[in-house]
Amino acid sequence: MKRKLVIGLAISLIFLYLAFRQVDYSELWSSLKKACYWFILPNVVLVLLSMWMRAYRWRFMIHPIKKVKLKRLFSSVMIGFMANNVLPARLGEFVRAYSLGTTENISKSATFATIVIERIFDGFSLLFILWLSLLLSPFPEWVKKASYLFLLANLLTLAFLFFIETKKELTLRFFNFIFRFLPEAFSFRVQKIIEKFIGGLKVFRDVKSLIWILAWSVLIWVVVGLSNYFIFMAFDMRPPIQASFILLGIVALGVMLPSSPGFVGTFHYACVVSLATFGYDKNISLPFSIVLHASQYFPVTLLGLYYLKVEHLSLKTLESESIEEE
Repeated sequence: MKRKLVIGLAISLIFLYLAFRQVDYSELWSSLKKACYWFILPNVVLVLLSMWMRAYRWRFMIHPIKKVKLKRLFSSVMIGFMANNVLPARLGEFVRAYSLGTTENISKSATFATIVIERIFDGFSLLFILWLSLLLSPFPEWVKKASYLFLLANLLTLAFLFFIETKKELTLRFFNFIFRFLPEAFSFRVQKIIEKFIGGLKVFRDVKSLIWILAWSVLIWVVVGLSNYFIFMAFDMRPPIQASFILLGIVALGVMLPSSPGFVGTFHYACVVSLATFGYDKNISLPFSIVLHASQYFPVTLLGLYYLKVEHLSLKTLESESIEEE
C-alpha cells in the first residue's frame, strides 16, 4: 500500500509540474480573482444530483441481492467517493462496498461486483458521449486511440463478467483447480468470496434492466458534463457546449492513471490538455482546472465525511478492512 501511495504521489507531482510549467503566475492569480464564484453553486447542485442519480441507478443493481433504501445507497455512494478523495490506491470502491455491506448486512463481495458493473456502464456512457462530441469538434489522435483502448478494456471486462455469471459452476471448478495447491482454509475462503462476487452479477439476467441502466448512465454523465459549463461561465469563457463533454472525456481518461488521493495533478493536466483543443492557454485553463477540481472535491468529501459520522463508521476501519478485501 505504501508503495502504491509513493508511486501515486510521484505521478501526481509529474503532472502538476507539466500543468504549472511556463505559467504566468500573475495572470493565473488575476484569473482567479476575476472569476465569478457564484457559478460554483449550480455546478455543485448538479454534481450532487449526479451522485443521487448514481444511488438511484445502483438500487437496480443491488435489488437482486437485497432491497435497499435509496437513502442508504446515497450515503454509501458519498462515503465511497469521499474515500477516493482522501485515501490512496483508489480504495473508494472497496470502502463503498464495505460500507453498504456492513450497514445492510449483505455480502461485500457481491456488493463490489455491482460496483464493477456500474463502472463498466460508466465507461460505455463516457465513450458514447465522447464520440458524439467527436462529430462536432476536432480531436487529438491520441484521445481517439486511448478511447479505443478504453472501449476494448470495457468490452473484455463485460464479456468476462457475463461469462462467469452464466457459467458459474464451470468458473468455480476452474478456480478450485487453480487454488488446489493452497492451504484448504485459505482456498475455501477465496472460493466463497468468488461465489459471493458472482452472486452480485445477477443483473445480467435482466436485459431490460441492463438497457435501462445504460440509458440512466448516459444521463448521469450528461448532468456531470453540463455542470462543467458553469465553471466555464465563472471565468467568462463561452466555448461551444461540446467543450464540456470533451473536457469530461479527457479528464476521465486522465484520472485513470495512478495518482495521489483526489486525482491531484492528473485531473488538472487533463483539463489543460482538453481546453488547449479550444485555443485556451494555461493562464486561463489552469485556474479553471483548480476551481473545477475544488468545486467537486470539497462538497463530495465533506458530505461523505458527514455520512460516515451518521453511519457510525470509522475511516480508519474502512481503510484497513478495504485493504484486507483488496
